[in-house]
Amino acid sequence: MGQVNLYKIDSTKEKSFLENLKNKFEYKGEKQFVLNNINYIVSMYIQEANQKTKFEWKWILEQYNCEIGEIFGMPRAVLVVKNEDGIYAITYGLAYFVIDKYCDVDYAFDFARRIEFKQIKTTTLITPNSQKNKTVNAYIDYSELSFDSGESYSKIKAKVKLDADFKIHGEMVEVGHSIKTQLPNNNIECILEFIKYVEAVRKRDVIYKIPVFEKIKDDNLIDTLNKSLLDSLENSIANANISELDIVGATEIFNHNDSTFELSYKWKTKQVDELNVKNIKEFIDENDFDVKKDFLDLKVVISRNGQTTYTKEMVELLDHTDDSQKCILMNGDWYKYNDDYLQYLRDSIAEIDTFYDPTFDFSKAKLKEYQQKKFDEEKQNEPDLTIESIEKKYYAERVFNEVLEKFGYKNCDRKIEKTSDGKLELMDVYKDETMYAVKIGASSSKLGYVVTQSSTALKHYKQLNPNERPAIKKVVIWLVLTQKKHLKEINGKPDLSSLNMISLKNQLDLWKKEVRRAGFIPEIYINYWE
Repeated sequence: MGQVNLYKIDSTKEKSFLENLKNKFEYKGEKQFVLNNINYIVSMYIQEANQKTKFEWKWILEQYNCEIGEIFGMPRAVLVVKNEDGIYAITYGLAYFVIDKYCDVDYAFDFARRIEFKQIKTTTLITPNSQKNKTVNAYIDYSELSFDSGESYSKIKAKVKLDADFKIHGEMVEVGHSIKTQLPNNNIECILEFIKYVEAVRKRDVIYKIPVFEKIKDDNLIDTLNKSLLDSLENSIANANISELDIVGATEIFNHNDSTFELSYKWKTKQVDELNVKNIKEFIDENDFDVKKDFLDLKVVISRNGQTTYTKEMVELLDHTDDSQKCILMNGDWYKYNDDYLQYLRDSIAEIDTFYDPTFDFSKAKLKEYQQKKFDEEKQNEPDLTIESIEKKYYAERVFNEVLEKFGYKNCDRKIEKTSDGKLELMDVYKDETMYAVKIGASSSKLGYVVTQSSTALKHYKQLNPNERPAIKKVVIWLVLTQKKHLKEINGKPDLSSLNMISLKNQLDLWKKEVRRAGFIPEIYINYWE
């Protein structure tokens, strides 16, 4: 049996793909093939290791006066196949790192939607803006493709149903940006037969709906998204989210502990043991780079055991969601949430009971009135007290929670619980066996914080001694939206699907499931900063 890792090259990237291949690999010639009256040109490219590998654990050998002779890395090779349908690439060794960014990202899943699975082995799913941004799931004796709303597939490894006399490929198939499987023999004819078969399958009817992100090809929209991303990074580099897991071809690539990283830009370099925002910011500050102009062009060289594994630009390592355009950045390309994805999310969010009571609408005027009252009260005991210090002490959310006390809510704000991970605020207010987490804001990034807070608090609550915790039946997130326009209502209740914050809605979807799994009822309260 021979293994194949098959890509189809994006038709818009064929020229740049071939140019890059010629620059990095040595051309070894081409051969002509004819299969079922279809002409194929098959070319071979190879990249031999010409540098010694500096493995990280060499020091232990030196402790025992041991020596190892010269060690070179593994060679890489690419087989390029051209026919009337386009260009295909079959990779060997670590060549998939070079090829992946030129591939047609829809090709493999187009194939997967039209083949029948017998047994699902593993899946890799993306859930943007959740605490579990990317998850790898392993299954035992499982045959159904299942997913929650808000999830998108990036890889499937499964056994497929094959006829007894089927011999084109093996029953185990891995699908991501590429298709990886076993072929009956190690020869080019088998590869061509497999390519022909894949193209035939892609013309069949769809068997499975597999939610994946659709790549954006509109240059104007891409420019708009890039500008928005740069504005976000300029506002705060903390908005950069470095991916811990990528799918390259059909292979999971993790931000490994045993990897080393070199940041480079404009002849400046910095070695770091971990790829994170803190280290990247230090590199930028040390060299006086401009975040908005330079950040996305920073290069990262990833090495393992002294051998360079691959090099990527920073933009290829970011995970970022654009709420306004409902798009996500992955592996350096922008993708949009497809209709299936958005419908799943709408249906899930609609399951959360949502309430609005204008009694609790807030405003700057109400805040100032409360702060002035506190100033007048406290100045009697502190003659040097300033209104500025009062405003800092009695910030908007604290005041909102204190005002709720007039309506029978117990104010738990700033009451800190000690946990194994540090300190935690269990809830903001409490009433009628309900714990509330409150947040004022107008963006996913700000409001999303309260969702994380509520989820974390819920986990801690379940760990408390039953005698030490308040009884609860419901868990509520209370959002005070700093926007003039009210959400449209359905049957007298705010319609969360009309909220133009897709990142927040993704988080609320996951939070809803966590609350239900814990045995409680999730609810949302909506108010407005008038």
